[in-house]
Amino acid sequence: MRWACAEQRGRLREDFDFNDLNKDGKLSLGEFIRFMETVDEDITAEECEIGFDEIDANRDGAIEFDEFLAWWTEP
Repeated sequence: MRWACAEQRGRLREDFDFNDLNKDGKLSLGEFIRFMETVDEDITAEECEIGFDEIDANRDGAIEFDEFLAWWTEP
């Protein structure tokens, strides 16, 4: 994983928290799809599901901030 500067990490944390609608500290598939549709309006639900599965490294059915950060900062 590429190192994320404090400023970048802070912005990503804000994005993550904004999209964590139920404020449980994780992104569900639905929350992730909503987020991705704001990033890329042409993305399909299927593409989001594939991405979700790739990002959910611990396979618990949710994306935690560390997984989200790793995804955004990987080379």
